[in-house]
Amino acid sequence: AMELVSGATLRELFAAGPVPPRRLLTLAAQIADALAKAHQAGIVHRDLKPENLMVTRDGFVKILDFGLAKLVGASDSGSTQAGTLGQAQATTPGVVLGTVGYMSPEQASGRAVDFRSDQFSFGSVLYEMLTGKRAFSRGTSAETLAAIIRDEPEPVDGLAPLSPVALRWVVARCLAKDPEERYLSSRDLALDLANLRDHSSEVSRERSEVPGAPRSGRRSLAAAAATGLLLLAALGVIFLRRTPSEQTGPAMRFSVSIPPGTIYAPEEVSRGLSVSPDGTRLVIEAYSKGRRRLFVRPFDSEDATELEGSIDATAHFWSPDSRFIAFYAEGKLKKIPATGGPPVEICDAPFALVGTWNRDGSILFSNFNPPGIFRVSDGGGEAVRIVAPDGAHRQTNLIWPHFLPDGRRFLYVANSLAVRSRELWLGSLDSKERRLVAPLSSRVEYAAPGYLIFVRDSALFAQPFDQKKARLTGEPYLLASNVHYFFGPSHAAFSASQTGVLAYQTAARPLEIIWFDRQGRRVGQIGEPVVVKSLRISPDGKRAAADVGDRRTGTSDVWVTELASGVSTRIHADPVDEILPVWSHDGTKLFYRSDRMGPPDIFEIILGVPGSERPLLARPAVQQPEDASRDGRFLAYLDQAQSALFHIWLLPLQGERKPFPWLGTRFHETSPRFSPDGRWIAFESTESGVPEIYAARTEGGADKRRISPAGGRLPRWRADGTELYYLAPDGSLMAVPLAPGAGLGAGAPVRLFRADPEIESYDVTPDGSRFLASTPLERARESPIRVIVNWTEMTKKRLSG
Repeated sequence: AMELVSGATLRELFAAGPVPPRRLLTLAAQIADALAKAHQAGIVHRDLKPENLMVTRDGFVKILDFGLAKLVGASDSGSTQAGTLGQAQATTPGVVLGTVGYMSPEQASGRAVDFRSDQFSFGSVLYEMLTGKRAFSRGTSAETLAAIIRDEPEPVDGLAPLSPVALRWVVARCLAKDPEERYLSSRDLALDLANLRDHSSEVSRERSEVPGAPRSGRRSLAAAAATGLLLLAALGVIFLRRTPSEQTGPAMRFSVSIPPGTIYAPEEVSRGLSVSPDGTRLVIEAYSKGRRRLFVRPFDSEDATELEGSIDATAHFWSPDSRFIAFYAEGKLKKIPATGGPPVEICDAPFALVGTWNRDGSILFSNFNPPGIFRVSDGGGEAVRIVAPDGAHRQTNLIWPHFLPDGRRFLYVANSLAVRSRELWLGSLDSKERRLVAPLSSRVEYAAPGYLIFVRDSALFAQPFDQKKARLTGEPYLLASNVHYFFGPSHAAFSASQTGVLAYQTAARPLEIIWFDRQGRRVGQIGEPVVVKSLRISPDGKRAAADVGDRRTGTSDVWVTELASGVSTRIHADPVDEILPVWSHDGTKLFYRSDRMGPPDIFEIILGVPGSERPLLARPAVQQPEDASRDGRFLAYLDQAQSALFHIWLLPLQGERKPFPWLGTRFHETSPRFSPDGRWIAFESTESGVPEIYAARTEGGADKRRISPAGGRLPRWRADGTELYYLAPDGSLMAVPLAPGAGLGAGAPVRLFRADPEIESYDVTPDGSRFLASTPLERARESPIRVIVNWTEMTKKRLSG
């Protein structure tokens, strides 16, 4: 027996054309609310479409036909391990269930699904309600399935230019190809639509077109993201400069685009981004014309302004009144007006991480040589160390100081060999008392009205914090998943204002490890997709080393894979970051970068000999190995001890082993690779304004010459010295023919192939016949910078729930 429902399906309503926005919001909010209730009960519909949505004569919406529904566990758990409703409808990987045209990409691919699959189907329905056109309709079912997996629908603003921008944003988020980019909870989706419905008068008045916004084939999310808080202000859900307790309305999310013509440049000593304390502006670190610079993006504008005096700036942070920005460049701590102007030097700071600034004019920052927390006046002067590592706790370095609201006490992260991890400590300007706050390895930021923001297991959390007693209370609240970190969660990329605005960088995407032949054909794959930074094939071509991310610890470990069998072995399993493996000339050792002693150092290990790891080079700041010469004489590494620029150094592996700079200029010099005969080093430099490939003699850097004619990165040599490879700006793998002899006669580069998605890291077999490369599962579709406005509403909803 089934309920008799009198009314019309959405398909029948569509016959009259697009649904008017006000009625659409009323219907959509009801559908989302029903989905949220089903998902909370652990039920995924799997066949949401206009034919299964009935509007009764009283205007109520009912979801029909749960014949393909799947039971996945309550509370939006997203688990896919439980059984289905009905034994005949079991889900098996590779089996496609649902209706073509409204499936999610994971359904169309035959992968396991959870509640976010229904969100995608709902987004397809919303798209059709708005535009009168199906999102992924193609000539055949096979073409439609392929479009769902690969293609973006035609932008809503082109088909329905008068539709509310905020509603387009909701549609775009539901239609994200990656389930991680959809709503964390269908209840959040329902609340967003309910708020849009309840503010329908304000929504109807918002501008449907953004002047100057780029038009492209991508989702309309790009246009909505470009407007930033303009969108939210139009909804009347926030008022900038108000405290979180004064704000009303839902938490809203959007992306912020990178300044045109630049390359986003986050790094481990910085965050890459920061929100002003008053929540009105965002600073973005990006490369422009080959140099790192700061760009200020007001949230009420589409344009970011470059701060002209911020060349080579890194590790920036705001003054408490949001008027100035401090940063490090040329071995100095400087400050610059947020509206532009000449920078002013504050003090010497050869190498420092992000600092903190109180209303009394005191700045705290961490340094590595000597290690500790240093204090200086924002008016200038000599920096004085006020906290040194605690020998009793075997602390090696102290990083990420952050003032609490009283401006006298501060939090900082201590690296401790005693616990082989990092801990959160409390310090004070008024006393020498130091105490442990929590065994928390992440850096933290305090945010009103009383939370600490931190990262754990690659996710961003807010936990209530008693600032008077300086202790965490209550339970942490999940704000965002997949947040990027650099080496360990203490270097996570996020920033919070005191007005309820939160920005973060999304995590590195999992990469496939693929074998390509010289024509670009995929001829093999190693393992499952992972987060990996570097790949290196052994000199004999039989093994590969890679640094693989561990989501449990937020760190990476070095693994070695036997290429013939595919069997992989992890070299270490400690909760520290160990990355960038480099083979010794004979393949018996690996050199790698490790932060187990504090600032990243270079370690070496003899393969197959447990306990043989030892520090090879331990100096202040950052050193990372890049390549070992084939004659066993030198290790080339990058050093960032004296400035924000990376420079190439050589470490003799025989004799006295005293390192020396190889080619120091005022530009970034990275990715050094020795020629097989050891006479030359190919490297990447920003000397021309963009990354290019150069080569110079190993002895003294003489006879430098440019190899790439129009940009290039990541040079690699063929083992017989007859070819040099690099990646062109468009992602193409290029081969440069080389004439034998001492003169390095280089011919014109030849394009071998271009992978799609683009190669991120790679190495070549000794004979040059195959390339082992890491590539994303799919092409990036939008900016990695995300913003949440009024994020405290998320914690209120969880408390009330």
